Amino acid sequence: MEIRIGGKKAVLVAVDVQNKFYTVTEGLKESVDRKLGTMNRALDIFHDAGSPVVLLAYDPMNDCTSDEADDPDAFVDGLRISDSDFIVHKSEMNSFLGTRLEQVLRQAGAESVVLMGLVSHLCVLATYFGAHDRNFSPYILEGGTSATDEENVKHVEAICRTVSLDELSELSGN
Repeated sequence: MEIRIGGKKAVLVAVDVQNKFYTVTEGLKESVDRKLGTMNRALDIFHDAGSPVVLLAYDPMNDCTSDEADDPDAFVDGLRISDSDFIVHKSEMNSFLGTRLEQVLRQAGAESVVLMGLVSHLCVLATYFGAHDRNFSPYILEGGTSATDEENVKHVEAICRTVSLDELSELSGN
């Protein structure tokens, strides 16, 4: 069974949930620690439903067109990733710029994307609008993005369409 939001096939996109950002500031570390459970529950819901998951990895030194898998240690410890997850390297805040993200989403049949990860008001928000510009229906996972200041998370959730874990669970039949 696939997850559909508003009748549209959804893909979960985890933005830059990487160790290299985890300890940049104490505020970001605390935010990730508080949100990791929500991120993992979303991963579980998508994995259990057989719905695609894309992991974005910020890597300014990579040409961003490679299909090579990233070092799994690059992602925050405890993030429940799967071997079936797609990994897309990126070097811009908008994860669509100069990457194969759109191609991966189109091949997965995505019509909608659920974004989680970090940083809420930077890469997550830029990718949200990038998805919208490419005719994907974007959503922010409530409680699933992190920032150095929780006010920034609240602002992003206030201006963007959101979806909750409860809604995703219901949509997946779990």
